[in-house]
Amino acid sequence: MPRKYPYYPVTTPGTGKLAGTEKFVDLCKRRWGFTNLGTFVVRNIRGGKTLSVHSLGVAGDIGYPKTRAGRAQAKEAWDWFIEHSEALGLCELHDYAYRDPKQPESDQTAYGRGWRCSRGEGSKGVKIFNKTDNAGSFGGAWLHFELEMDLAKDAKALEAAWRALPKPNSDKA
Repeated sequence: MPRKYPYYPVTTPGTGKLAGTEKFVDLCKRRWGFTNLGTFVVRNIRGGKTLSVHSLGVAGDIGYPKTRAGRAQAKEAWDWFIEHSEALGLCELHDYAYRDPKQPESDQTAYGRGWRCSRGEGSKGVKIFNKTDNAGSFGGAWLHFELEMDLAKDAKALEAAWRALPKPNSDKA
């Protein structure tokens, strides 16, 4: 059953970084070697007048190398996040480099994809972006995530939820 997306519109910023969000980034760095491209920052959404979810401290961007291996790790992380979205307290996830295999070969643009809890858990919640409907950072080598406030605030609870899940098919810890 879909969960309500809790963060639109954001009109008042938070007070800073949140421990659970930072723990999520740290765990992603340890498991997949991702880099922290940013969590808490007060700014408007791209092309909008309301604040970005980053201004609440619940969102983060995790980067990976622009290589086949880096992309494979991003795909593995995406699949694991989608499979365990509710347990991890995810509300939204973007994969900016995803290329829709249904697009014609002549259109090589990777517009990306996005998952949102209000569309349903698992693959039901995934929307494939296109030229006119996308998250604005298509082709980028990073994943964007947003956490529910309870887990974003609580590093211990976030780590316990993460560790309670089976590891993805990876040779990394």
